[in-house]
Amino acid sequence: MANLSSRPHRTKPAGSYVKPDWKGYFKLALVIIFFIVLSIVFFEFLTVPKTPATTEQVKEIIINQGYVPEEIVSYYYESDTGFKDTLNNCIAFESKDIHFEFFNFNNEASAKSIYIQAYEDIVANNDTNNRKKGGTKIANYAIYTLDLQGKYNVAIYVGNTAVYAYCNSENKNEINKILDAIDYLKP
Repeated sequence: MANLSSRPHRTKPAGSYVKPDWKGYFKLALVIIFFIVLSIVFFEFLTVPKTPATTEQVKEIIINQGYVPEEIVSYYYESDTGFKDTLNNCIAFESKDIHFEFFNFNNEASAKSIYIQAYEDIVANNDTNNRKKGGTKIANYAIYTLDLQGKYNVAIYVGNTAVYAYCNSENKNEINKILDAIDYLKP
């Protein structure tokens, strides 16, 4: 065992302050930048784009839920000739108080446009000051829901598709079952 007197002694008292130099500040800046870049990359991986559902998938799910979907693309072609160039398919159903429309476009900009129109319609027709709402805009999709005064409204776009639906609040699970089945409701 070494003699106690041969151990090195402290030259500075414990707890004394050492003034950092520019190298310390530079290292700290690099660490902060590293964590910022790491968090941005991590966030990008969390925002994986959703895969748009096909009209056939949605139609099958609607039928399995006990509803009868109708092809209403001709209605939109007649109401606005601009739809002829962009709208591939549109199916809808109405049952009791439930109204559901699914749009399939040949581009994402048209789906966003329908989403914005549906969102603006929902906000314009409701007193949105006292609301239970949810909104998400990530990657290639956006989700807006509003549950207010006994009415439930949904506007969604995913890629080149869009959904506009509404019903009484007690039937919102009927709409949500369809949206969950096509993975549109979860952010």
